[in-house]
Amino acid sequence: MSPDLQPDDELDAACRAAGLVLVRLVTPTTPPERAEQIARRSTGFLYCVSVAGVTGERTALPSGLVDRVAWLRERTDVPILVGFGIASPEQAREVAQVADGVIVGSAVVRQLEQAAAGQGVAAVEGFVGELVTACRNG
Repeated sequence: MSPDLQPDDELDAACRAAGLVLVRLVTPTTPPERAEQIARRSTGFLYCVSVAGVTGERTALPSGLVDRVAWLRERTDVPILVGFGIASPEQAREVAQVADGVIVGSAVVRQLEQAAAGQGVAAVEGFVGELVTACRNG
């Protein structure tokens, strides 16, 4: 993953030669010209950051996310995954209706932190199961 690197032919070639997929990010503050270039050059998948700012759970998805994913979809053939701020199965369901995948981080960490001793893996498995069910039944 290359969060802040400019699209670069040399890096692209090195990744291809090593058999690596270079995942790039597009954020709400990425200028349109750069976002278009990133989308065109993406391999594997394109990570669409849902909100500006630091990672962490949010109570609601940002307005404009559906339009941003649609705009990116017109510029790339790779799957578009959305992450940052997704905290609940309901939010995951909303994202899954417009994106090809959902990335959840902080909410999974919260499950580990709040689980009773020795129950962290079970808590994460249960939560991820809820996310999967919500995405599949959305």
